[in-house]
Amino acid sequence: MLTLIRSLARSPIAVVVIIVPVVAAFALFGINDIFTGTGNAVITVGNERVTAQEVSRTMQREMRRIQMENPRVTQQEADAAGLGDSIISTMVAQAAISAQARELGLAATDQQVFDLISSAPAFQSVFTNRFDRASYMEFLRQEGWNEAAFERQLRSDLRRQQFIDAALSGATPPDLFAGLRARFEGEQRTIRALLIPPSLAGDVGEPDDDRLRAFIEENAPFFTLPEQRRFTLVRLDPALVSPDIAIDEDELRELYEMRLETGGLSDPALRSFAQWVTPDEQTAEALAERVRAGETAEAAARDMGLGDAIRIENAEIFAIPDQAVASAVFDMDTGEIRAVQGRLGWRAVFVEQATNPEIPSFESIADELRTELAGETAEFQVLDALANFEEARGRGATLEEAADAAAIPVERFDFITAEGFEITGAPLMSLLREEQILRHVFETEEGFDTGLIQFGDDGYFALRVDAVRESELADLETVREQAAAFWRMRQIDDRLEEFVTTAMTRIAEGASLDEAASEIAGARVEETTLMRTQTAGPFTQALVSAAFRAPLNQPFETRAGDQRTRAIAIVTDISVSQAETRSEQRRNVSDALQNDVIAALERGLLDTYPVQINTALRDAALGRTDPD
Repeated sequence: MLTLIRSLARSPIAVVVIIVPVVAAFALFGINDIFTGTGNAVITVGNERVTAQEVSRTMQREMRRIQMENPRVTQQEADAAGLGDSIISTMVAQAAISAQARELGLAATDQQVFDLISSAPAFQSVFTNRFDRASYMEFLRQEGWNEAAFERQLRSDLRRQQFIDAALSGATPPDLFAGLRARFEGEQRTIRALLIPPSLAGDVGEPDDDRLRAFIEENAPFFTLPEQRRFTLVRLDPALVSPDIAIDEDELRELYEMRLETGGLSDPALRSFAQWVTPDEQTAEALAERVRAGETAEAAARDMGLGDAIRIENAEIFAIPDQAVASAVFDMDTGEIRAVQGRLGWRAVFVEQATNPEIPSFESIADELRTELAGETAEFQVLDALANFEEARGRGATLEEAADAAAIPVERFDFITAEGFEITGAPLMSLLREEQILRHVFETEEGFDTGLIQFGDDGYFALRVDAVRESELADLETVREQAAAFWRMRQIDDRLEEFVTTAMTRIAEGASLDEAASEIAGARVEETTLMRTQTAGPFTQALVSAAFRAPLNQPFETRAGDQRTRAIAIVTDISVSQAETRSEQRRNVSDALQNDVIAALERGLLDTYPVQINTALRDAALGRTDPD
């Protein structure tokens, strides 16, 4: 389960926002928000509950990550490979940790939560490098959080971190373990391999049509075409419209000046200052002169019998009650002192810290302002177009007629698969990431129009399915080239298998690898010495892994190179290389021991707390069944 946790526990807070302060705990347990209230709980561990919404959100986040690397992988395929079960297992473990932490009374303070949020790089202003609430709220909006839920998530993560830190304290392995690990990781083996490349199979010829048809039927799973649909799409999104909108330079200047006046271009100026009430102007000036002469303000005020200072820290100008004092301190810099006549009399004011954020020039943020204005204009244009579109539809117009009336482009797509690929395998990049559109394409009945459906942040679409091709076994002409290539590969492999069988028989009779190779024209023997994580030429990771499982001097069959080359390999020597320093070995063993402690902790907690899983809600949240 630890492997699952390391690979799946990507807290949206830990990965996107916090990173450094709590990376250790989040890397292990920071997946989702766990709620202790009632509701649609998929997982219940003790008093901890995980909602269907959170399971679904985690599944979608993992799918986006996987499809960034391999767009062809569908959610169904990933789930069949174990993704959904891994997510559930990880969240069960997380809930168990939360239950124990809560039972022990662990908690995160408001100050801890504030400190993490205010220091998070994702929430820093690009102009001031200080916390920017607008950036914080924009992040929450984009990620689908509200402020209370996000901070509850962070508080839960911090509570689990405290528990894990305590559980791992003192987990220090003896030096003997470091030596054993060094032996395991430093082990290297000398491998000799008899390589039988595909070229030795010779010409396998070409299959006739009857043979190919039979081959396609025998291997139906490889040649079954998925369902495909042809459809008409109307979509409008401000993000697609805004690049074509021209913004007048005067409008940019006007927006810049407005932001400048309202303080929207940078964090506000701040002042921390001390003030001493004095009976008259002369006393205030006298204190100021003594400070300018080198005395400290505190010492001089005390000597003059002025009492304790009144301090205000990190205040904006509007937060200072006395306007005269406010104007004065914001006209001063750090270390300045001045006699000021306020509403309630004279006082000496000493500025202890002046913060004056740099205001960006118009030229430096013109492009950013232009993008903002274009986006706002695009939003209005989209709303107007959608209103015209709906009005036309209300009068009975077809999808195309309504789009024409609203000046919205109409897109027509020939047959595509549910994953956004043409039947040739070419991806339709304009749809590949639009999961919501593709889902509706394959849920809508043929010949019917959908209503307007929102997608993304501000986009809308409507579509009509024009034709459906059901999933079926491909005919010969459609997959002739692929089937013929597959057939040839199978024939070549069958012929190479005959060479392998003959060579293995000769080796079993006492022949060496070189002697067996000499009886196969074109075969060759290669030798290398590698550690278990290394590869070299035809000695692939699969071959090397098999060699590290094989006994000394015992031949085994494997594949080499591009996996089409067949091989018979023998491990002829085993030795140990001291590749790592002792400190590296000790650190690696310490990490492994901590992993074992956490795994044991999980098992113990799951034995302590009853675990309940609502299978119907689980399957709906993971997309296995229709939630309705």
